[in-house]
Amino acid sequence: MRSERGAALIGTLAIGFVFVLMISQVIVTVGRLGAASAEASEVASYAAQQGARYGDPDDALRIAHDLMPDAEVTATTTGASLSVVIRVEVPLVGPAGSPLRQTVTGRATTTYSPYRSRP
Repeated sequence: MRSERGAALIGTLAIGFVFVLMISQVIVTVGRLGAASAEASEVASYAAQQGARYGDPDDALRIAHDLMPDAEVTATTTGASLSVVIRVEVPLVGPAGSPLRQTVTGRATTTYSPYRSRP
C-alpha cells in the first residue's frame, strides 16, 4: 500500500504533461498559419497599391517577389483594377513530428485612379 501512494499523482502529471504538449503544438500551428496569412495579405495589398499607383502588373509582381521570395504570385488587371494573389506554403510539424505543409493565400484588389497618368 505504501508503494502506491503517489501513483495517482504521477499518472495525473504525466497525462497533463502530454496534454499540454499537444495543446501547445496546436497553438503554435494556428499562430504560424495566422502570421503567414496576415503577411501574404499585407504583401498582396502593398503590391497591388504600388502597382496601381505607379506602374503596372509587372511592378506589382516584382514588389511581391521582393517581399516574399518563396511565394507564388499572380497579378491580373482589368480595365479599372489590379488584383494580386499570393500563395505561400507554410511548413508545419504534425503529430509525432511528421512534417506537413499548408498553403495560405493572400488576395488584394486595388482600383486604378482615374487621375493617374498612364504609362
